[in-house]
Amino acid sequence: MKLTGRLSSLLVFVIACNITHAQTNVSSSRQGGMLASMAKTALLLTATCWLLALVPKGATAAQDTQNHTTDFQSLYLAHRWFELRDLATKDGVPSFFQGAVACAFNDLRLCEQKFKSVFESSPRSYEAIEAHRLLASVYFRQGKYREALVQIDALLQLRPTDADALDDRPFLSALQSFPDQTVVRSASTTLELTDNGLPFSINGVPAAYWFDTGANVSVLTESEAKRFGMRLLLAPIKTGDVTGSHVETRIAVADKLVIGGIQLRSVPFLVFADDQPPFNQLPLGSRGLIGIPVLLAFQRFVWHADKKFEIGTGPLPKTDLLHANLCFDGHHPVAQIQYERQNLAFTLDTGATNTDLYPPFAAEFPELMRTATKNDSYKMEGAAGPKNMNAAVLPSLRFSIGGFPVVLRPAGVLLTNTVESSKLFHGNLGIDLLQQAHKTTVDFQSMMLTLE
Repeated sequence: MKLTGRLSSLLVFVIACNITHAQTNVSSSRQGGMLASMAKTALLLTATCWLLALVPKGATAAQDTQNHTTDFQSLYLAHRWFELRDLATKDGVPSFFQGAVACAFNDLRLCEQKFKSVFESSPRSYEAIEAHRLLASVYFRQGKYREALVQIDALLQLRPTDADALDDRPFLSALQSFPDQTVVRSASTTLELTDNGLPFSINGVPAAYWFDTGANVSVLTESEAKRFGMRLLLAPIKTGDVTGSHVETRIAVADKLVIGGIQLRSVPFLVFADDQPPFNQLPLGSRGLIGIPVLLAFQRFVWHADKKFEIGTGPLPKTDLLHANLCFDGHHPVAQIQYERQNLAFTLDTGATNTDLYPPFAAEFPELMRTATKNDSYKMEGAAGPKNMNAAVLPSLRFSIGGFPVVLRPAGVLLTNTVESSKLFHGNLGIDLLQQAHKTTVDFQSMMLTLE
């Protein structure tokens, strides 16, 4: 299955045409996931002070609880969700951290419950601001755009100059006149995966787009939108790519989208110009991507080496989040994999042709990096075109994904940061490693990535 030149990871924090803060990963060969997220230095300093104050109140608070709270705040600021989950099982965990873990592991009910107590007890606190931010991300990736806008507006009431919220608002505001994305019909189904992706239809018109866990919004081009009879919204949106460049996009909403036994209504798409690489190299009917809000509606999907693609098939396993190896960082799905028996966190990007390693990997394994060959022309593809990056290349590395061995050959390690996720995670897990298995399962109920 050839994915070379495919636009990957359109995680989109959209911004009005006069705002340039948002970062959206749009990647192809040697690409990464999309949509950079939070953490400005000043906010982190403020957050540190606030989080240190989150020790449970009471004259008899134990010293070990205080130590755990210090651990909570450092793990939260570092976006180390798997370790934060492990600590959150202990007694006396503040509600904010319980809610943050629930959001990361896609448990919206518990997330809302825990943050409700935060809003009631300290509605103007820093923890309330962060709770609004996390809830907005959960609603966004589940297609609940109106509820996401409510959270963004609540955040902006508390912090009117918050750059991330200001970046998100134009996209959400543009969708106010449309209903939220909804699942009208959901039935297990088996499809044949083509070289261009999943067969589906919009308003009865057929197409085939690749499924991209790195895209926080589905994507198509202007000619595709016209073919489907979709109306383009007038306001242009600036979208940043994996290289730091920006391109102009628009928004369109699919009234009815059908994939096998799944029928969705009101599915938003970012709309790119027809001359935008790599879409201009693809045939009409294939110039697009299916993003996370649609894939989450599947709950579970499986693809096989023989190109069979199953949606929601078989009984869903019981949820045991203590053993989950998937979580979300904002809109990014993140997978826990292993190298040399050490747990590492990679953004999961089925739209990326190749797996890339990020600077935190280089920092974690300095001895290994001394054997790498430096390369200042390591090519990354973004929506605005290719860009050479500073990197180091190793002949091969062996990883384990859920106990399944995979080999990255060659292994490119970026030595400079590109988007926010490249500062936080060890790499971007692309389709090249996932396709080494005969069967790959992504289960957003149990939050498990399984290779067999």
